[in-house]
Amino acid sequence: MSKLINPADIEFFLALATAGSISKTAREQGITPAAVSRHLSLMESRLGVPLFNRTTRSMSLTPEGEVYLDHARKIVGNISEMED
Repeated sequence: MSKLINPADIEFFLALATAGSISKTAREQGITPAAVSRHLSLMESRLGVPLFNRTTRSMSLTPEGEVYLDHARKIVGNISEMED
């Protein structure tokens, strides 16, 4: 399985990290919670690390997720600057 980062994954990850929950992300994205969970699982599988600690009632970023979030924000910021 490829470890390449899909650009769409960055926006998805930022939406999930901002929303803080699978169900809220699903509502905001207009997809099912199962689809959000599958997308996240595929990302984590491709990267080889968990990005979120998940329980039935909460989710939080792992240390690797914090690093991914920092880089994702920088990338999106750089793209915005480039567009300007």
